[in-house]
Amino acid sequence: MPADYETLAKMLINSPQGSKIIRGLDKLNTAISSESGRQLLNMLAGSGGDAVKNAARAAAAADKDQARVLLSNLLSTKEGAALAGKIIELTGV
Repeated sequence: MPADYETLAKMLINSPQGSKIIRGLDKLNTAISSESGRQLLNMLAGSGGDAVKNAARAAAAADKDQARVLLSNLLSTKEGAALAGKIIELTGV
């Protein structure tokens, strides 16, 4: 069974979609290695990360309204707005 997963992983990596994923990971790695990326990681390590985790848990539990409230509360703070700004800056959205 592990050989099947390994074969599947190799096929994915060698596909156009796999190349796109790898380029995305390379871009993410470059972004996280920057000063802005390190600042974002520090924000996520603090209370901003807890708010994002709580919102993700609520969304995973299909409690979309609670997830929206949690993210809205986070984004309405100075720190939350800065966190969103860093994510936008790093991802180029």
